Amino acid sequence: MIYIAIVLAAVAVMMIQARIFRKKAFEDLEYAVSLSVYEVFEGEEIYLYEEIKNNKLLPLPFLKVDTELPDGLSFHILEDDRKRGTKRDTYPRVIHSLFVLRSRQMIRRRWRVRCDVRGTYHLGSATLLADDVFGTSPVVKVIEAARDVPSATIVVLPKAIDLERNFTASRYTSGDFLVQSSLLTDPLLKAGVRDYVPGDPMNRINWMQTAVRGSLMTNLEEFTNRHQFNIIMNMQARDIEKVIPGPPSNRAPVELCMTVVASILDGVAAESIPVRFICNTPPEQFGEDMNASRGEGDAVGEKVFVSPVFRGTPSVIGALRMLATLELMISVPIEKMLDHILQNPYAYTSGGNMIFVSSYLDERMINFTYAMRRMGVTVIFYITSTSLNAHIIPEDIEVHFRTFTDE
Repeated sequence: MIYIAIVLAAVAVMMIQARIFRKKAFEDLEYAVSLSVYEVFEGEEIYLYEEIKNNKLLPLPFLKVDTELPDGLSFHILEDDRKRGTKRDTYPRVIHSLFVLRSRQMIRRRWRVRCDVRGTYHLGSATLLADDVFGTSPVVKVIEAARDVPSATIVVLPKAIDLERNFTASRYTSGDFLVQSSLLTDPLLKAGVRDYVPGDPMNRINWMQTAVRGSLMTNLEEFTNRHQFNIIMNMQARDIEKVIPGPPSNRAPVELCMTVVASILDGVAAESIPVRFICNTPPEQFGEDMNASRGEGDAVGEKVFVSPVFRGTPSVIGALRMLATLELMISVPIEKMLDHILQNPYAYTSGGNMIFVSSYLDERMINFTYAMRRMGVTVIFYITSTSLNAHIIPEDIEVHFRTFTDE
């Protein structure tokens, strides 16, 4: 009888402590995340500081913490490679940790985090599992990231790449060609003439020198920083998307479009070239902070995002921050946006130059280029995918195709 009484008493104690533990385990338990910096470029690493504090007398003999990063960030962890006897780098998104947290104890840890993809991220999400000393009273609590904590928010700016090295022009695939040191030239500033090569625009042919020499001659124009130009980015990953409005069907080539736009902006940052960004993405996602506007003229224009004019290094940094916060969301089909631009040319063609960045090239974009040319506007393409392009690309249209692979 004594043994039965002892067993019953022990069971009663276990049940009482289990009830108390389940009720009090997460009481006065604090979890916080802070970051070493608030703004970086893609590919850079930062430090994440994780703090867990037990403010009560009740200890936590078993605490499991699953720290999770948003998609686009990853932990940089050195793990033992037992086969080779060395360390190797791994980049998980979730870290699993076990603690024994005594009463009135605080644990602070530091993690290396790699910023893989541009964007704005709010950190602090974690799943906590606590259990008593007997392992019979597990309780779980999910902590969501707080969006109003500046120390736990990181803005990852898109990085710039070398466009001349990573893209090649379709009309320069054979023979001699001129390597441009700038995207823009001034037709009023002549640097001489050279022999005509297939693909040279007809408006650059020097007819007087052609008559004198008996063969077609093309004007060489000085590069200038006096033009304003517009960057048009296509948010679609292919010509037909399943859901509009909605996200693109393939994010990778559209993210690369962002990289190209950032590279162009970086290239003109040190010069006084006014540049504007136009995209078929919802304008309302920026609110009033970006000083952005909608297109003009009709219902399609209301769905076209038009940035303010950026000029100079401080202004271009603001443009990169704009790209960092830009969500991959299609507001209107690209062909409707192009028709809208053709119907309202003076609202979009200031400066006489356009750089069109897209995941693919189709016949509709080629026709748009010729229509713009008749208005005196030059269009240059940067295409981030090697497939889903027009079957025939005219030689007189300058198209730069991606020539590098993802690392």
